[in-house]
Amino acid sequence: MKKYLLLTVLFIAACSSTPKSNQSSEDSIGLDGVTDAPTVQEESPKAKRDEPAPEVKAAPVASSQYSNLNAAIKSQSDEGIYRAATDILAQNGNDPRALNALAMYHYKKGRFDLSKYLLSKGIAANPGAAELYSNLGVVYMSQNERREAIKSFKKALSVNAMEPVASANVGSIYVQEKDYKKGLLALEMAYSKGVRDPRVLNNYAIALTATGSYEKAADLYKKVVKEDSNNREAMLNYAILLVDKMEKYKDGLEVISRLKFVGGPTGSSNRINALENKAKAGLK
Repeated sequence: MKKYLLLTVLFIAACSSTPKSNQSSEDSIGLDGVTDAPTVQEESPKAKRDEPAPEVKAAPVASSQYSNLNAAIKSQSDEGIYRAATDILAQNGNDPRALNALAMYHYKKGRFDLSKYLLSKGIAANPGAAELYSNLGVVYMSQNERREAIKSFKKALSVNAMEPVASANVGSIYVQEKDYKKGLLALEMAYSKGVRDPRVLNNYAIALTATGSYEKAADLYKKVVKEDSNNREAMLNYAILLVDKMEKYKDGLEVISRLKFVGGPTGSSNRINALENKAKAGLK
């Protein structure tokens, strides 16, 4: 069965933990317009040598700044995300949500190295933030660094076994590699946690088909095609499932008819014609 897979890339820009207003900054971001956080001042010549240097903490981050970031993420306003994230980082250079948001802003602009730097900085300061590892894996995948991507996704899952984006991405990689059992486990986790990206559902349905869960796979394809009537990859895979696996020729022909109307994926015309001929023969 010919499969058409698309690895999902999901934008997650919120930390799972509740933000704290009294977090301190250990160092500054210092890149691309982000204001440096306060640093520890050098000891005054008059200060006593046996007195510890005063601890300088980052100024509290106002809750309104997090509200601005959340609103920008919800509206998918790139410039709003940039402004809100840099405002937060001016107060706390290690804020995980702001670093994550700014990293993914630069990722969308194609600045992969800067994105990796910001995510790595966030991980160094917040090693328990699974979404940072997950998004780092997304950046690695964009640079075709597959091994590093898988390591990042697996690290995200080791920190939080329920991290949905990492589950979706590592599951899609397993499906691409035809390791359907592992892919199924990861994609089931992502689905159970609310991931509904059509590319993830397509890969999930492929894993279900490969492991014999035809009815469940068909239900997923129905959902994808209903919500996105132009999803050619899902329609083709759905037709393959109906005709080749389930022998539901009438239903298969209906899907094929819709697929031919919108046009199949590149290079799939022969496959579509073969499916149509098999379905018509099956109805005789």
